[in-house]
Amino acid sequence: MKTRDRIIETAIELFNGQGTKAVTTNHIAAAAGISPGNLYYHFRNKEDIIRAIFEQMDAYGLEQYRLITDVCPVGTLEAMERTFVMIQEYNWRYRFFKRELTALIMADPLLRERFQQTHHALLALVRHSVDSSMELGVIRTLPERERALLTEEIWLIALFWLNYLEVGGEEVNDNTLGRGIELLRNILEAYGAQVDR
Repeated sequence: MKTRDRIIETAIELFNGQGTKAVTTNHIAAAAGISPGNLYYHFRNKEDIIRAIFEQMDAYGLEQYRLITDVCPVGTLEAMERTFVMIQEYNWRYRFFKRELTALIMADPLLRERFQQTHHALLALVRHSVDSSMELGVIRTLPERERALLTEEIWLIALFWLNYLEVGGEEVNDNTLGRGIELLRNILEAYGAQVDR
């Protein structure tokens, strides 16, 4: 593994375990088995590392979504459920970012701008999925306002389900992830989807 990638992976592990405030660049360098100078050759500071992690997050999430849509048509219940599970696995891999999301993006204008670009792009993907579901007859045809609200409902649950579990003191496991899928099914059922229970 290249040194730059090792720094990123080490930082993710440390941030997930201790949070970004408790971890310094010296901690990351020591855990990666390199000198602080070597770390600074690749990254100017901790904010640079966090931005690089976000770029990795962005690329990884899109790659995983494409793997799903390669085998499941967009808008089908199977594609939506697989995407929900993928997002939860993704959120767990980068859980420090989800836990500290507001603080991280408010403290770094460059990261905030980049996050908002991704946020709007992913919201558009969810909207495309909702529109495709209507075209396939998975859910009933909805007026524009309801489509927009459904899109945000789905995105909010997918984006923050792990946060909801953690702040409620619940363990993240197959059962609690399954409950999130049930919640998604419940929402889609209200819009006419025929779901297996």
